[in-house]
Amino acid sequence: MFWIFFVLLIFSNGDCILIDQITSTSPPSSSSTTSSSSSSTTSSSSSSSTSSSSTTSSSSTTSSSSSTSSSSTTSSSSSTSSSSSTSSLSSTTSSSSTTSSSTTAVPGWTTTGNMSFTRQYHTASTLTNGSVLVAGGYNGTYLNSAELYNPSAGTWTITGSMNAARQYHTASILANGLILVTGGLSSGSALNIAEFYNPSTGIWTTTGSMNTARYYHTASTLANGYILVAGGQSTSDSLNNVEFYNPSAGTWTTTEKMSFARQYHTASILANGSVLVAGGYNGTYLNSAELYNPSAGTWTTTGNMNFARAYHTASILANGSVLVAGGQSSSDSLNNVELYNPSAGTWTITGSMNVARYSHIASILANRLVLVAGGRGSSGILNSAELYNPSTGTWTTTGNMSFARCQYAVSTLANGKILVTGGKSSSGIAFQNTAELY
Repeated sequence: MFWIFFVLLIFSNGDCILIDQITSTSPPSSSSTTSSSSSSTTSSSSSSSTSSSSTTSSSSTTSSSSSTSSSSTTSSSSSTSSSSSTSSLSSTTSSSSTTSSSTTAVPGWTTTGNMSFTRQYHTASTLTNGSVLVAGGYNGTYLNSAELYNPSAGTWTITGSMNAARQYHTASILANGLILVTGGLSSGSALNIAEFYNPSTGIWTTTGSMNTARYYHTASTLANGYILVAGGQSTSDSLNNVEFYNPSAGTWTTTEKMSFARQYHTASILANGSVLVAGGYNGTYLNSAELYNPSAGTWTTTGNMNFARAYHTASILANGSVLVAGGQSSSDSLNNVELYNPSAGTWTITGSMNVARYSHIASILANRLVLVAGGRGSSGILNSAELYNPSTGTWTTTGNMSFARCQYAVSTLANGKILVTGGKSSSGIAFQNTAELY
């Protein structure tokens, strides 16, 4: 009897509350987003998002990582490594520095273990074993450190460091399970260095360098397994040049340039395999959009967005449309949202977000709703979050994050939960090592 009473007492007083509900007055909806997916664009932020198209750019998104949902937003086991033109290794296997998970929760969000390092403008990639690899970033110092999140334990473990410290880079998952990191900014200079992470060994190996040093670019995984890197910024100028990486050869090949130089843009892989690039900045905020045809290696302009914007997100919905949300323009942060129809090549305005924001994240949930959270707005750095319902074209607020944050990274876990990591929480120096789950 005593033991039965003791067990009941523990469960009745337990403070471990995991909340994964949507606080919404509108009907359930479907959608998805950023930061990293099997074909993804990582804005050196994302991003990401995981989706059929994405690479984590420190923003859009996406994001560069993978998503388990049928759609995606603009961010595997190991096998043989790609050939590398430079064979330098940077070792260090996973070791110590494990942080325990906590369980303080707010509606929709649950805090989890803190990272070993504070960081912003890093990348986060979901590996095929379910772990999340976070790499690089900035916290007053350019970082080459990397760490792994274990979703089952809610803890972080340090793994091998990159050969080059960097922020504003992208991370892409290759077909063989390796993670390719490209470009970025280090000590005020753009990088052309590329390297890949082997999840089996915890080691980074340099591979062929890009033809052009760049950061704030996008990286998209094409159907043939190549990685298409587009635009960005060199040490001084916005770029329109484009190149792709061949994982088998470990080499980069230039392809046709975009019609417009751009950075802070998004890149989304459409159902037909084309890559849609939209918006960005090149001294002027852009509303232009263009399509890359991987078979022909050419770019074609398509319909312009209704609003010029940069630092926005782009999510591929289940019906193949691309949802672009928020961003920054010459008139500050935006709450307007629009949809791209690949069949017609046109953009249509849909319901506006409740809060104007940029440098936020967008992720597609298992129920196909699109979760948008954090970023910057007129009131500063945000912790608010909201959900887009593709069926109704409307937004509903959901629980706030535990921490306001921008310039952070997002990943979709195998169980469908959304992991957000790091970022900046105030306009002063307030880099985050916190992580939380939606």
